[in-house]
Amino acid sequence: MTSTPQISIVMPCYQQVKFLEEAVRSVLDQEDVDLELLVMDPGSTDGSRELLHALRTEYGDSLQLHFAPDDGQADAINRGMDMARGNILGWINSDDRLRPGSLAQVMPLLDGNDARWLYGRCGIIDERGRKISRYIVWYKNVRGRRFTIHKLLTEDFIPQMATFWTRAMWETAGELDRKRHLAMDYDLFIRFAKIAEPTVCKQYLADFRVHRHAKSSIRIDEHLEEAFLTACRHATEYGWRGQSSLLLHRIYALRTRMIYRLTKP
Repeated sequence: MTSTPQISIVMPCYQQVKFLEEAVRSVLDQEDVDLELLVMDPGSTDGSRELLHALRTEYGDSLQLHFAPDDGQADAINRGMDMARGNILGWINSDDRLRPGSLAQVMPLLDGNDARWLYGRCGIIDERGRKISRYIVWYKNVRGRRFTIHKLLTEDFIPQMATFWTRAMWETAGELDRKRHLAMDYDLFIRFAKIAEPTVCKQYLADFRVHRHAKSSIRIDEHLEEAFLTACRHATEYGWRGQSSLLLHRIYALRTRMIYRLTKP
């Protein structure tokens, strides 16, 4: 590899061959940016590895494949970030996708060596890539249009696949907590917010895919509880406002649980 990429995207991957090619191409077909995609696959047996090798012949060194065992998604992402060479970082799961032109929008907003981060808007799609859950998308856009740490403590409204940061931010905040398996991005973004407020991008940068095998669909109760415990961990340093945020967090979680049960596959 002869040049250092501007942007590095890490993609944890396990048994997602149905969506993997679209996810990979959504990153590597981005225009006007120098990037690398690091796919972390600990042992897929569904044809993912064969597909990745085929894509590697097409994309060359821009696609980096790593097949070592890991201790879960957070561990895989941390390993990928350790190997990443770009100054702008992010991760996307292998069943989601970036929107065309998204990274070209991100790059000028994060250019430099300061500890900075941003999040944009994110659509929701079904297994066939069709837009769904428009009300939820609208709600998250409304919640995320202005950022405060206290608002973030009430619920996780930041779309992980549409969030990017500088290497300086990652090194200052520290890596993902390997003990968290469902809300590790929420914990990371709260830690980011303690260092600097994010830039809020009003453009759609990615799509989150809902399908019956997604962790967000089959482990919603665990996810919401882990998110609440994450908020509890950080809220104590914000006094009465932090405690008020936790009360709202419980209320919002109850509402979210009801919505998921009505709308998720």
